[in-house]
Amino acid sequence: MTKTTTTSSKPATAKSPSKAKATTTLGDLCRQYIHHLDEDGKSAGTVSSYTAELKLACKHLGAETVATAITVETVAIYFASDPVTKLRTGKPKAKPSVDKTRRVLRLALLWAAETKLIPAAPIPVPAAKA
Repeated sequence: MTKTTTTSSKPATAKSPSKAKATTTLGDLCRQYIHHLDEDGKSAGTVSSYTAELKLACKHLGAETVATAITVETVAIYFASDPVTKLRTGKPKAKPSVDKTRRVLRLALLWAAETKLIPAAPIPVPAAKA
């Protein structure tokens, strides 16, 4: 009798990224980035926090959006949107909270470009300080 074993309980989508694919979605990109953080030894708190931030991005940009279709303008609009800048009550979020939300998506997009999951990271240039 032959015994069958599996070497990993991770889903197939959590494997290391390959070359850019026209069908890679934002959701795929985010899952792979979180897997990378976990494999890189980031703390459970960091992984959980980054997961929450990327879920927000997926909710508002569309988890099924093809990652290569995300533009600098799309990201800039998201960065300025109410889900990023305001609490549910409508009050402004604290600057460190807004900065973190933006930073997590930016880091995920930069990682995706570095690993050739997308050709380039669509990162808006920050506005000049007055």
